[in-house]
Order: sequence, then structure tokens, then C-alpha cells
Amino acid sequence: MTTKAKILIAEDENIIAKDISRTLEKLGYSVLGTARSGQDIIQKAEALNPDLILMDIILDGEMDGIEAATKIMTSLEIPVIYLTALADDETLHKAKITEPFGYIIKPFDERTLHSSIEMALYKHKVNIQLKERNIELERERNRSNELLHNIFPDEIVKELKEKGSIQPREFPMVTLLFTDFQGFTSIASEMPPQVLVNELNEMFRNFDAILDGHKLEKLKTMGDSYMVAGGLPEENDLHAIRIVGAALDMQKYLDGRNRNLNYKWAMRAGAHSGNVVAGVVGLRKFTYDVWGNTVNIANLMERYSLPGRLTITETTYNLVKHKFNCEFKETVNVVGNGDLNTYFVIGEK
Repeated sequence: MTTKAKILIAEDENIIAKDISRTLEKLGYSVLGTARSGQDIIQKAEALNPDLILMDIILDGEMDGIEAATKIMTSLEIPVIYLTALADDETLHKAKITEPFGYIIKPFDERTLHSSIEMALYKHKVNIQLKERNIELERERNRSNELLHNIFPDEIVKELKEKGSIQPREFPMVTLLFTDFQGFTSIASEMPPQVLVNELNEMFRNFDAILDGHKLEKLKTMGDSYMVAGGLPEENDLHAIRIVGAALDMQKYLDGRNRNLNYKWAMRAGAHSGNVVAGVVGLRKFTYDVWGNTVNIANLMERYSLPGRLTITETTYNLVKHKFNCEFKETVNVVGNGDLNTYFVIGEK
């Protein structure tokens, strides 16, 4: 059974209002009531929530029908059809500015009234559907943007949107940090899979928050390994200081966590500063990645490090020694790079 459309009438002449009501009921509509003034029609619209309002432009009181219609369509989103004997150009222009759903000149016939109401109701329904669709599209767009920003640095997202691709770029000086957990394989073998995932997820979520505070970029996680970059994609002179500060904060977080929980995690960390090439690889499941000798040396520093310690190369040491206390660790021979002096970071000065 089709539900009758509910209509309110704004008309300052009682006789005309009754005549319109009878006509509407004859056409199969439900008349919720009538109003003589603009304020009255607004109050009844708020209380009764009609499907449509037939609005005379001339009403009792200081507020005319055009002003009342503007308030109603703005706050309540109820379609309005003007029903008036005023047909001069100035009035028509003023009425059209409010974008009504119809304009009927008195006297009118039943066919004109009926077709105007049906067209207005249909147009309003379509508008509502379009609005809901636009809201859903905006929601999907926001989800997509959030996902992109979780995958890529902000600068890369901007370039991807503007150009549709990412150009590889060389950075003359950045600092890379690698971390992993000592004895991860042994610990993981003793844990239920879900517990292991939960442990890593909690720790990496806290690492992510630490990176945000130091304005650094997480590049990737590989099992228990965590890779961080400072100084890209936006170059800055604080990359080494930020990396070292973040690594110490990560270790401090783990120390506190280990005191309160059953599973104890010992993190090794290593960092090196130098040039890299950065870009996006792949057509599917692509990632923002870095390449170059700096990556290999930073990874090597993590492997040469000890549980609970951060090991850095002399290059990084020279960039942070004014800010952090360090102690010489050892000289290591790296294939293709010769002898490299390495240092433990003790803490902030």
C-alpha cells in the first residue's frame, strides 16, 4: 500500500486554504494542516515534518512566504512549492533565488497542482539519494586518504595525487635505523601465534607513536625487524638527532614494558647516516623504499649491536656527539667500505 504524501499549507486566506485542502485530499494526499503566518508554518513544519509545503508568498505577519521557505529549506530540508497569485517579474525572481521545488500561479487546475507536487516529491527524493551517495563517497575518499597516509609519507601522498606516480629521488644525507629483537625465533616458538602477533602489534604501535613525536618515517617492518628513516622525504638537518632520540625512547619504552609483563623483549638497534635513493616500487601492494650502501651499513650496525644498546657509525656519531653521550665500541671491517669506527649511544647529555 502506497503511503500518502503529507502536505502542509501556508495560506493567509482561510477559504482558499480549505479549497486547497479539499483538492489535495481528492488527489490522494494527506493534509497535515494549514498556517496563516510565516512563523506559524515554520513551527508546524518542525513539529509535523511534512513531505512537502505549499507556500503562499503573501502571509500574515512580518515574515513573507519566501523568507519562511528559505528558513525551512535550510534547516529542515523540506521541499517547498510556491502557490501564489503574484506573478510580477520582481517577485518571480526573488522566489526563484530560494530554489523552490515548484512555482504555481493562481488560479490553478488540479492537473497542474498534481503534476507539480509529484515532480517536487520526486526531485526531493533524488536530491536526498544524491546527498547520501555524496556522503558515502566522501566517507570512502577519507578512508582511502587515511590508508594512503598510513602507507606513505605525506609528501609522497601529495605527489601521487598530483602526478599519479612517484619519481625516484636521491637524498644526499639521511639517517636510517634498524631494530630487531634478540632471540626472537626462540621466543616466538614458545608463544601461541595470536599472542605473538598481539605482542608485536602492541610494541610496534608504540614505536609508531614515538616516531610521530620525533617526526620520523617508518619505512617497513619485516617480522620482528623495524626500519626507520630520518631526513626524507622532507630533508632536514636534524635527522640523526631525531633517529638517536627515537631509538633511545623505544628502548626506554621496552624497559618499562619488560618490568610489568611476563614476556621480556631485548631490542638491538643500529643506525648509519649517508646518501640513499628513495622511491615507490611495484604496481600492486607497492611500498616506499630506500636503496644504497647506507641501507646495508645501517642494517649491519643493528646486527653488530647488543641487546638494549644502540650502535652507530662514526658518520652518525659526528652528527650527534654534541647532543648525546657516546662511547667507542669497536672498529669493524665492512666489505667495500673498509674499516668503520662504531659507537654505543649512552644517553642524552
